[in-house]
Amino acid sequence: MINQILLGLSTGATYSLVALGLVMIYKVTGVMNFAFGNMGMFFVYVAFWFISLNVNIYLGILIALILAGFAGYLLERFALRPIRHLSHASMLIVTFGVLMILEGLAIQIWGTDYKNFPELIKGRPYVFRGDFGILVLRRQDILVYSILIFVILFLIFLFKRTKFGIAIKAVSENEEVAGYMGINVERIFSFSWIFGTLMAVTVGILVAPKTFVSPSMLLFYQLEGFTAAVLGGFGSFSGAVFGGLILGVLENLVGKYISNDLKSTFSLLLIIVVLLFFPNGLFGARKSERV
Repeated sequence: MINQILLGLSTGATYSLVALGLVMIYKVTGVMNFAFGNMGMFFVYVAFWFISLNVNIYLGILIALILAGFAGYLLERFALRPIRHLSHASMLIVTFGVLMILEGLAIQIWGTDYKNFPELIKGRPYVFRGDFGILVLRRQDILVYSILIFVILFLIFLFKRTKFGIAIKAVSENEEVAGYMGINVERIFSFSWIFGTLMAVTVGILVAPKTFVSPSMLLFYQLEGFTAAVLGGFGSFSGAVFGGLILGVLENLVGKYISNDLKSTFSLLLIIVVLLFFPNGLFGARKSERV
């Protein structure tokens, strides 16, 4: 049971990273980024291309991350910002367009064949023996936990210790009032898309050795990250983290003790149940509106 929980937490940590990227964009701009998975997928291909040219794996990943962050900025600056005054629905349609464009480009450039991506960390798993039995901790799990902890600490420092983090909170609460206060709203919007894109690529690189690199490699993780965000509360960063971890553990237990084929179905059922009984998520705060 403990090993199953640990495996679930590792998967859940990946879901949490997806949820954090989705929530950052949604909380700041009010837009659900349906291109999230394909943005991550495309730049995993870019990293793979650099690595195939015998570039050091970590340098190739770093270059891909830099290009991804720049692409996130360009998307917000030149595709979304000009139509922001129209409606959130118009920006949503743009993300659908980006989703299809990136998928088409990936297929045209790299084809549809699955490609092997090298593991970031290798070695035998750590095995602990005690009264609790045998506990196995994979090195990949430690890497995923470490990245999630780093992102959490970064966000805590950003929101608690910096003026920029306070500005993000202000924009997420009321964009118009934040602008009157002298906050550069466009800068905050750009940051949210850069952060979200970096989370997408990070998740893609973490799962690529297991899922292989393909045009559809992150669609499942985008769905699971969305489920985690709904479970925790779409307006809450802490909810995104705990929602992902809870979802990962529950899915792993369902797959182990009930049926592995029910894992995806379980996620969809969970969304329905949460929306019916907990509209704000398990950790989301209720908002009162003036009538």
